[in-house]
Amino acid sequence: MRHLTARERALLRAATVVDEQIIPVQRTVHSPGNPGRPTGRAYGKPFGRPGLVAGCAHTRCWEPDPLSGDLLDPEKYQRGTVVAFLQPGAAHAIQGFRPQFDRNRWEHIRLFVADAVAVIAPACHYLAERLMVVTSGFVDWVVNVCGYPALMRVVFHPVMIRRYVSRDDKPWQDKTRRDYRSLLLRIAEVVVPEAGAIPFGSLNTEAPTLPYTDRELGLLESWARGQSSAQRRRDAGLILGLAAGAGLDPWEIQHLRDEDVVVGRAGVRVTVAGSVPREVTVLQRWEDLVRDSLMGRSGREWVFGPATRTSTFNAITPFIRRTDRGNEPTPVPTRMRQTWIVTHLAARTPADLIMAAGGLTKPEHLATSLAHIPALHSPDERRRVIREARDVRSRRH
Repeated sequence: MRHLTARERALLRAATVVDEQIIPVQRTVHSPGNPGRPTGRAYGKPFGRPGLVAGCAHTRCWEPDPLSGDLLDPEKYQRGTVVAFLQPGAAHAIQGFRPQFDRNRWEHIRLFVADAVAVIAPACHYLAERLMVVTSGFVDWVVNVCGYPALMRVVFHPVMIRRYVSRDDKPWQDKTRRDYRSLLLRIAEVVVPEAGAIPFGSLNTEAPTLPYTDRELGLLESWARGQSSAQRRRDAGLILGLAAGAGLDPWEIQHLRDEDVVVGRAGVRVTVAGSVPREVTVLQRWEDLVRDSLMGRSGREWVFGPATRTSTFNAITPFIRRTDRGNEPTPVPTRMRQTWIVTHLAARTPADLIMAAGGLTKPEHLATSLAHIPALHSPDERRRVIREARDVRSRRH
């Protein structure tokens, strides 16, 4: 892990901008698509495989290599046979799943759903339970409700996925629709490789990469400090203070321990574990919020949530949904993190320092954020940022 110098900590702490410097711009992304690969703004792309984990039955570590979609050849396929190719623990995780809808409807599609998940699960990041929950509901709608035959090329065709995630009879949040679409398209890529690319429109009005304005940040601080209980105020303050003030993502926030956040006269310093271990200093604007949220805490307790909280795949999104809400913008941690990035770019913090403190790996993504800063949105500035950002990668290697 790279430790920051005193000068770098001061730069990260002192970055400030005025509202006029940042103007969020909704960027429209058009993806032409590749033959045989469904595309969409939230498309679930393949993930790398870091290697097997002994005894793991719930992650991408199930098999040395993804199973072949050829196992679903209509001329040879018999329902329930594909699951048998998995390790026993993984097969048990799939076969033991029970949905919340009618048992007879589930029995009609159970083996079909199990085989679809068995093929895709070893090739992606999604947990077994998550795959089964989303896939079972989708197949139930396609086969039992709409009456289509239980054939992979029919059920998982991108057109059916687009219809499903666009349903107006479901009170799904925009993020839920995006997550469902991403997951189902990932399955379609494997089980219906011959399907052509089709267009997918945006499912939300506020892009997750759109930074907040200064006024919106003020409203979000009122949201954090105005919760109905001390625990909620504390957790909301930590989400806002660590995401908008230090560029942490939700996974990193919920896995912080009290000892990872140090409050001192020189500011608030955070030590981040995870895939990109690093050190980052909280922006001065958010120091009081983080300090107030941590008051009275010590030891090795989780920073976010009750001291007895069990670490989960995602604890922050459900918390935000339960919070007291008013007319402020929707609290979205990814937008808070993007705001942190844009704030430092606007303040001309060295791009290599932003990369290191933010755990970023692609300079091009950093340069793309210049679109929200009119004064810096030019080819010359883009080249400067990319050149500076690449310095951090050269020093790491």
